[in-house]
Amino acid sequence: MRRHRRGVDGPLVTLASWLPVLAVAGCSFLVKPVFFSWLEEPELLGVGVEGLSLRLALLGCGAMSLHSYTALVRGPDRDVLAPHPVDPALLLPYLLRRTALERLPLACALVTALTPIAAEGHVEAFALGGLVGLGGWLAGLCVGFPIHLASVWAAESPALAGLLEALRGDNPRLQAALIYAPGVVLAVGGVAIVLAASGARAVIEGDPLGLVRVGAPILWSAVAWVPAGGLARTYHHRTTTLLAEIDARYASVDVEDDERAVYLEWLVRFAPKSLQRELLKELRHGWRGLRTWVTGAWGAGVATALVGWSGRDDAPAQAVAVGGAALLLIGAVGLRLAATDPGWLGQALPVPSAQRGAARALAVLGWMQGVILPTLAAVGLRHGSDDALMVFGALEGVAVVLTSLSAVCSRAPARGWAPYLVGGLLGWATIVGGLA
Repeated sequence: MRRHRRGVDGPLVTLASWLPVLAVAGCSFLVKPVFFSWLEEPELLGVGVEGLSLRLALLGCGAMSLHSYTALVRGPDRDVLAPHPVDPALLLPYLLRRTALERLPLACALVTALTPIAAEGHVEAFALGGLVGLGGWLAGLCVGFPIHLASVWAAESPALAGLLEALRGDNPRLQAALIYAPGVVLAVGGVAIVLAASGARAVIEGDPLGLVRVGAPILWSAVAWVPAGGLARTYHHRTTTLLAEIDARYASVDVEDDERAVYLEWLVRFAPKSLQRELLKELRHGWRGLRTWVTGAWGAGVATALVGWSGRDDAPAQAVAVGGAALLLIGAVGLRLAATDPGWLGQALPVPSAQRGAARALAVLGWMQGVILPTLAAVGLRHGSDDALMVFGALEGVAVVLTSLSAVCSRAPARGWAPYLVGGLLGWATIVGGLA
């Protein structure tokens, strides 16, 4: 099926998936004054490589933990394979290889983000930082599959029922284990990543034994993969049953009041008359189908606010850099809205594409305020009104550009990811470089 899809799409679509790698390489030079300022002081080279590679590796590990979850738990293959007598221990290596190949551009992007280090002549430091980033990517992939399988055991374990009940929030208890599994992957992989980053610093500062620690994520991944086959044979088919139980519990709950409560629905009355119906549809779609993206903006906003709360003079500029990256991620929800829109809806309720795009841009812009408002408050309280206005103007400008770009690219959701990421990354890097 995937081979047929590649044949239909043609080579240009495959090449487009690699465009973000080139964009990351170009952006790394534009944001060099903010993220690579330590290159100007040779004695800080080890510290700088450790800090930056650690963050990139954690990003790669977190992303791959989500991708492995999708491939194993909620991927489209499950519905096709569930009724058939499949050997999960043989299926798992295939899922591993397929996920690795599909997410190879992410691994390359983690390395090319460090290109300014090599450009300054520190080739060894660049290689070490790249190994740390690749190690985080590999850990998220190889640690992810066994932990997601083990989360089915955790969901059914009487010993963990009390803990999951306390953590589940509004979700069914059975689902809590699956929801928090990517976080466990990041925590487990993070231990190896911290060791690898500190090892890179040790090698740069003259300790060759630090190279052993750089290889910690590879060892971690190999050890984690050992029980994967046995876990797959025991829990892969039971995952289907567990998902069916979770869906049945959602279906049995009376959510009449919940269905009427939609985040930011009050904005509709202030929108132009021609956009109100479509805006309401987008807000409802996002809140009910993509709530993690919507509420995740506030989590990213808190993280950005912590950056802005720093007492350093460049904290406002760094808050813009981190907040702009968060807005780039949240803006991608516009493409998800288009991709998950029912095909029949456009035929039943035909709407001009310009009108739909404007409504989608307004909805995404409203959700983005979860990133901007906490950052504005933190910078205003810590650094004063002038810096707060600068941060507010820069982030709102980034938000408007990204929402417009997202709305345009969402007209072709399957192929719009590459131009959105490339355009968004270049715009973000240009603004960050201009503020430095």
